[in-house]
Amino acid sequence: MIRKLTHSKIMIFLIIIFVWLFPATINMPDQTQQYSVVLGVGIDKAGEQYEVSTQVLTSKSNQGFLEALQVHSSVGKNIMDAIEKLSLHTGRIAGFGNTSVIVFSEEVAQEGIEQFLDFFVRSKRLNGNPVLMITKNKAKDILSDVAKIDESFNYSLNSLAHLNKEFASGTMCTMEDFLDDYFSETKATFVAQVNEETDDSKGIEIPSQNSSTSSSGVDGGGSGGSQTTAGGDNKKVLSNSGESSLFKDGKQIAVASEKIVEGYNILNKSVRNIYTIDNVNDEIYHNAQVVISVKNKILTKKYEFSKTGIPRVIFEIHYTLKVEQIIEQNNNLILMNGSQDYVTPTLVNMFKTEVKKDVSNALNFAKENNADVYGFQQAFERHKPKQWKKYLKNLPDKSNAFQNIEVFLKIQVKGNL
Repeated sequence: MIRKLTHSKIMIFLIIIFVWLFPATINMPDQTQQYSVVLGVGIDKAGEQYEVSTQVLTSKSNQGFLEALQVHSSVGKNIMDAIEKLSLHTGRIAGFGNTSVIVFSEEVAQEGIEQFLDFFVRSKRLNGNPVLMITKNKAKDILSDVAKIDESFNYSLNSLAHLNKEFASGTMCTMEDFLDDYFSETKATFVAQVNEETDDSKGIEIPSQNSSTSSSGVDGGGSGGSQTTAGGDNKKVLSNSGESSLFKDGKQIAVASEKIVEGYNILNKSVRNIYTIDNVNDEIYHNAQVVISVKNKILTKKYEFSKTGIPRVIFEIHYTLKVEQIIEQNNNLILMNGSQDYVTPTLVNMFKTEVKKDVSNALNFAKENNADVYGFQQAFERHKPKQWKKYLKNLPDKSNAFQNIEVFLKIQVKGNL
């Protein structure tokens, strides 16, 4: 066998290459010693400069997940300057290949975030499509809060944002979504908002210990030490209540409440939703509070123009509802009969009124801010190009095209025993 190997030129060549390269591969430094794995990025204002924070996953033996999450920050004239300083101070190159979320403070959002997203796109530092979030607090604090939350909860801003797609009062916007809307005709979009709150019923409690953060100074001196936050009497929670920032032309122009977002989503997607209808009175209900769940929702829409040339969007929604709970006076819980159809005409009419009110409030909010988050203008341009062009030609100010669009809503309801 050995004689055959020695007579094979190919095998001899491979053995030489192996002997030459093997020692070098053994002595190669660990990639995690050269690069930091950045899971989240936060961008804040620092006077006339910007503070860039990174939530970093470190890799060490005998280390729990919480201990491995650290938040580092640095200040620079622009995002590139801050990132370079951050790499210099930490001794590792910031690796954004695993970044799944970018958090902006409201102060930054009101100035505009398109320049930061443009940087990440052009520099090709991101492998994925991170979710965007806005906070009225410091973005750095939000990243630190996530690092503090109990590891058994496996809490992350990325999973939180993706779950928002499933709920009526939630929104989710990725970097790609934002840029698509920014470069469209409407230039408007919703971005989820996550804040620190003191009301512990509004979110997940933020532990007061086990946080590790480090920051670097403006002049590059930086402090290499870590800071541990001591416990305090004031409890804080990380709240994802459904509020969303309304953006137009890349800038935050307003904040939409949970109910506004819920009304917006009615005309856009099928989501998990629960309605509570109060003071229901008919042959079955007696001044009752009725809890309804939406079991199925089919939405269709049609674009047309009136005889006078006004654009109209006609929505038709078919709901399948189920009564989940009935509470009458004095909080008496009514046991339901499985053979009874509790979706009565009175309940249906009250449900329709509630839905139409939510839709109307959301539309009014969008029109007051002249922000076509629904994409009506693009749809008319695509489906009715000649009529839309004529409509725009007759407008004194084309920027108000969205505000003149009429919206009609038809609702059909059936019960689900």
